[in-house]
Amino acid sequence: MPMMSFSMVALAAFLILLGAPMAVGLGLSAIVVVGVFQPVPNMQIIPQLFSEAATSFILLAVPLFILAGNLMERGTVGRNLIDFTTSIVGWSTGGLGAVNIVGSMLFGGISGSSLADTATFGSILVPRMVEDGYPDDYAGAVTLTSSSLSVVIPPSILLVLAAASTDQSVGRALAGGLLPGVLITVALLIPNYYISKKHNYGHKIPFSFRNVFNKARTCWTALVAPLIILGSIFSGMVTPTEGAGVAVLYIVLIDGIIFRKLTFTDFIDTFKKTAVLTSAILFIATSSAIANWIIAYDNIPRFLAQVLSGIPGGKIGFLIMIDILLLLIGMTLDASPAIIIFSPLFLPIAVNMGIDPTHFIVLMIVGFALGLTTPPYGVCLFSLSSITGISMERLVKKSMPFYVAMFISLILVTFIPAISLVVPNLLGM
Repeated sequence: MPMMSFSMVALAAFLILLGAPMAVGLGLSAIVVVGVFQPVPNMQIIPQLFSEAATSFILLAVPLFILAGNLMERGTVGRNLIDFTTSIVGWSTGGLGAVNIVGSMLFGGISGSSLADTATFGSILVPRMVEDGYPDDYAGAVTLTSSSLSVVIPPSILLVLAAASTDQSVGRALAGGLLPGVLITVALLIPNYYISKKHNYGHKIPFSFRNVFNKARTCWTALVAPLIILGSIFSGMVTPTEGAGVAVLYIVLIDGIIFRKLTFTDFIDTFKKTAVLTSAILFIATSSAIANWIIAYDNIPRFLAQVLSGIPGGKIGFLIMIDILLLLIGMTLDASPAIIIFSPLFLPIAVNMGIDPTHFIVLMIVGFALGLTTPPYGVCLFSLSSITGISMERLVKKSMPFYVAMFISLILVTFIPAISLVVPNLLGM
């Protein structure tokens, strides 16, 4: 019986129920278990695992992308994206809802952070939608669910974490998220169109090529940002970590130096906010490193492989079970620790069953992206409710059609691997 793993899970669950943060509960329980069972003398493995997890070059991309997203909240890039997207899709039924969804996709191509998306669009676009005749809870629901696009569309922070924690190619994982992100965007646009048409929400903005041209001319700084960041990564000019640095430098250059929209106070505040969130993620990563070592020591992956391989339906049955687990995990854990903890556990099993690792990483991200917006532990749900003052109950109720659209997208990504693999294969990654 894997007593080490069983004891660690039981102690971690007890600590978390008492109110300890996830990283503290998991890390402390893992250290106690290693100290009690002594699988290696003098607990020598702990500092080694901490060092390996905390000094990963790939993980350096995480604080840089977080910083880029935080700077975008205060600068002009997010607002310019909204203005340009309005000129493109504002003419359609449910125009500002479509602007919200498409804008989130473009925003995700720069920041990789759903929380940054929620803060930017929740403070700018929700009031604008309400002024245009949309109910506040509907405007909030569109903003909430579309914010999930930022962790699917590259450069997604979650894709970086998943690839780094499983020793997979970060560039290939990022490329794999591109088409699924577009798929979710289209899926969210469909209920927005029909609901807006049924209830006559909003006013259409007349389409004009001149207006598009004028907005492109004034908003060019936001439009070229995804091209510079993603183009530099996918062309091989820079690594994903260096691409994160490119994102930060670009925003600092545009909003901090050229247009001077970012003040010294803005930089200090964003650095503090980035440091807090980065510390939490790295704390989770180091704690999870010890926990994953214990799990591997007890041969839990082999045991799970034997159990899951016996699921009726073979690979299809396994994928159905994984989708169910992702939804349950996503509803109870934040996406960052969930990815760090469960990716190394599930991925080897998937590979043994003949599933491409990039495909599996992407479907995990899509599943957890849905969890970011759902109760009881959807961080984007908490964030948007706090920003807008709309109750979580009202947001969840209005989000139901969009949850269905996201779930259908998850099913398509799960059972059509080409959606995740065609772009990285075309790029030769």
